[in-house]
Amino acid sequence: MEYRKVYFRIRSRYQFNSGWICERDAARFREESRQLFQNAGWQLHPGRSSISDTVTKGLQELYLHPMNFSGVIQLDEISGIQEFLKKADSFRCYGVDYYERYWNLTDEEYRTQLEGRREEIIRAILERCRTKRKNLYITGPLDLSIAQKFSVHRLCDKEGRKNLANRFVEELVEQLIRESRLVTAKTQNGTGIRAATDAELRVFCSLHLKHDKV
Repeated sequence: MEYRKVYFRIRSRYQFNSGWICERDAARFREESRQLFQNAGWQLHPGRSSISDTVTKGLQELYLHPMNFSGVIQLDEISGIQEFLKKADSFRCYGVDYYERYWNLTDEEYRTQLEGRREEIIRAILERCRTKRKNLYITGPLDLSIAQKFSVHRLCDKEGRKNLANRFVEELVEQLIRESRLVTAKTQNGTGIRAATDAELRVFCSLHLKHDKV
């Protein structure tokens, strides 16, 4: 089942800069949008004060702003929603925009997916940390920039507050430092990091072999 972040573009009497000119128009929009979605089997979660309504159906969710109905829904639901929105009198849906894909993954499934790409992620880390000279180091949020490349959007974590890719990349960086494949040093901008040179790796391997023989 494929889920996408979707925006149904809505044209109503709501004005971008000034909001609703007439409260009657706002009431008609609210009543009609609620009725259309509820008749189609969606559950209503009424908004409060200036907050718009939200409707849900299974793992799907749409925020019913008078300019955009937005949220994460199944792709095969979109045509059906477009069809019943045609019945509206207080607003018109004039287009649909598609954004990020979302996956129904548990923490365990997400971790397994990342494990399957372990070597690819390691190569990306080492390439990102490669510098032209031994006295040059990379500073800043390295882990996050790499994690973003390999992270996925999940239905159970729509806001991305529990992105396991961040921690997974952190663990790999720590592992590579222990293995001397990454080198760290104090710099004027904080702790820096770089990929070990071929010569440094040869020295490490030589010392490691001697240690094993002992």
